[in-house]
Amino acid sequence: MKLKTMATSVSAMGQEGGFWVPETRSQKTGKESKIESWWEVKRSDNPGDPKVTRGATPLVERCMRVHGFSEEFARRVLKGYRQFMELKSVMNDWNELKLSPSVPINQMWESHLLDNLNYTEDCLLLFGRVIGHNPDALLDGPALQARIQTTKIAFQARYGDDLDSDVWDFGDDWSPAIMQSEQPIKTSDASVSLSHTPRGRLPVAAGEAKTSGSPPQGITTTAKSPSTPATGGNEPITIFLRDSATGEETYFSLRYKSTLRIVFTVFAERRGLNQDLLKFNFNGQQLTGYETPHSLGLDDRARIDVTIGSRS
Repeated sequence: MKLKTMATSVSAMGQEGGFWVPETRSQKTGKESKIESWWEVKRSDNPGDPKVTRGATPLVERCMRVHGFSEEFARRVLKGYRQFMELKSVMNDWNELKLSPSVPINQMWESHLLDNLNYTEDCLLLFGRVIGHNPDALLDGPALQARIQTTKIAFQARYGDDLDSDVWDFGDDWSPAIMQSEQPIKTSDASVSLSHTPRGRLPVAAGEAKTSGSPPQGITTTAKSPSTPATGGNEPITIFLRDSATGEETYFSLRYKSTLRIVFTVFAERRGLNQDLLKFNFNGQQLTGYETPHSLGLDDRARIDVTIGSRS
């Protein structure tokens, strides 16, 4: 008993002192514990304490030193940075083609990138793959605006109203008030109606149901006759994504002239699947995600088949 107590004490001292020792059984173990430890900020005012060179602590201190962030604001930006990088990971945006950061988050990201001794290993630990950054992405013009709008939609889908408007500052009027409104974010590219749920859960669809059964408990559905919005209209319609193997369906509300790609992305995230392994088909046509219900002539409550492949 005495030996176990001593081991626990040594482990705690090691963590606080900035060096690593094996964890005891009473502590978290595994990759999840390492990830959470990386995001913890443990600053010390004692010059005699060992200097921490890995994890969020030196990143926060670097942003305070280089960008003039207060410690309180740097910690808030760190939370936003984690949200943004997790979005990039679940959406497989490894080369900055889908999402763009806000100004403060970009400053922290670039500060992390400059730590070339650790950035690659940090990404492998936190996200399983290195997330690339394009320093000229701000010059894209219309493409940049499209990425920003996709980022807002993805944020709302994953985090609901857990928005710090100072951290997520894109230079527009995006705010918690807008996030809490009943209207979905509207963009020229995609607009998906999403309800709000606690941070980290994904409200990507109104619900799921088996084709041969009734809707899950707590979900209310209203029967609708198949219809197509009037010519030139952009009203929302309901689209079902059907798992070809199980017959399970997930339904979404999507504006008639919005592209299907955001629906495909959040469907993959909800199922915990790599989007690259999914194939979407409608009437024998394989879809890329850049089609719209309008271009496909979809009726309300149309069904798109999803086939889950495997890596070769």
